[in-house]
Amino acid sequence: MILEGLKGYRGYPGGFKAYAKAFPTVELSWWHRVGDRKTISRLRALAPEGFRFSVCGHKHLTFKPSGEERRTLRRFLRRFRLFGDKRGAVQLLVPAGVEPTQLAHWLDLLEEVQKEVGPFPLAFQAEEALHPLLQMRGYALVNQLEGPFLYLVDPGARLGEIPQEGEGYLYVSLGSSQAAPSVLHLGAEVDQDGSAPEG
Repeated sequence: MILEGLKGYRGYPGGFKAYAKAFPTVELSWWHRVGDRKTISRLRALAPEGFRFSVCGHKHLTFKPSGEERRTLRRFLRRFRLFGDKRGAVQLLVPAGVEPTQLAHWLDLLEEVQKEVGPFPLAFQAEEALHPLLQMRGYALVNQLEGPFLYLVDPGARLGEIPQEGEGYLYVSLGSSQAAPSVLHLGAEVDQDGSAPEG
């Protein structure tokens, strides 16, 4: 099943409680900093059974293997693990200019860290030259229709028909023209003033 949600819930009428009634998933931005334990615990408690949290991050990842990179990755993935059975996937953005050889060494480091903290579904947004390496290593690519699972972000018309079968996530920005139909499609109850009813 492809779970549809928004990139973040801030600004959603009624806050996270209303959001979680309307959507089965959300992508949280951990670009600047990872979520704190208290917030993760609160969100997890508020989310209904079957809800999935995905995260996008992290600006402090250099994609250069080092002791510091290992610590950053470990902290990032350990914190994501706190979502427990409500974990979705992790989206990682590979900066421009990373060469395939450098990324291969970094993926070795990532896989070592995953042996410590557990495996997670990972989707990479990267330059096209890196796609073959990432696919060969078994990772999903953002906005690509093939891979171990789908991870689509503001896909628009450029992808064509989005499959209804398979596993994955589709996230749109709150201001996106795709966001409003998703709310209606998923049966969100919204009062005339645009807020979700309490309850």
